[in-house]
Amino acid sequence: MEKTATVTRAHKQMKTTQGLRAQRRGHLILVSALLSLLCCTTRENVPVSEDLIESPYQEFGTATLFFFEGSVQRWRLESDYINKPLSDTAIVTVIPVNIMIYDENENPATLILADTGYSSGDMELFNLRGGVYIRTEDSLVVRTDRLKWIKEKRKVESDDYVQIETPRGDVLRGKGLDAVDDFSTFSFRSNITGRFPDFQRRLEQDEAIFR
Repeated sequence: MEKTATVTRAHKQMKTTQGLRAQRRGHLILVSALLSLLCCTTRENVPVSEDLIESPYQEFGTATLFFFEGSVQRWRLESDYINKPLSDTAIVTVIPVNIMIYDENENPATLILADTGYSSGDMELFNLRGGVYIRTEDSLVVRTDRLKWIKEKRKVESDDYVQIETPRGDVLRGKGLDAVDDFSTFSFRSNITGRFPDFQRRLEQDEAIFR
């Protein structure tokens, strides 16, 4: 009788041990499954770029930027795409360029268009590329492929061929240009040519453009 009781207790202990082991295995399997689920969820929720990003940047689509001197609006930039790296020394890319410069009374004065523009972070220096077109307040038209606008110094310069058309129909062309940004004064550097309607009469009248 005592031997039977001992066997029964041993059998119960064995079953209890096996149950605990099975329970522990179940807990381990459950924990492993939860960890796997969490890891997979984390990987799926973290966005991964296909391109190598060297520095953070901002992108704007169909943007309009306004620039003021005190309370006076001086110019406005419109573009379909602007890329601005988050660095003080970074180059801002603008595609295309549509700039309107205003006079001291905030009236539109000079229109600047270009296929692409590259600007300093503070927008004080613009390099314009491709299809550069400028129309001033007095209807002077400037065309070239490359132009640099130094806003702080009110200076415009180019190393490329530049064509200038006056309201009177004069067409001047030369390689390299230096001018103030309203084109009230300008000069070509070399290879200067021109076409002047009614040239003889105007020369005799000593027009300023022929001096």
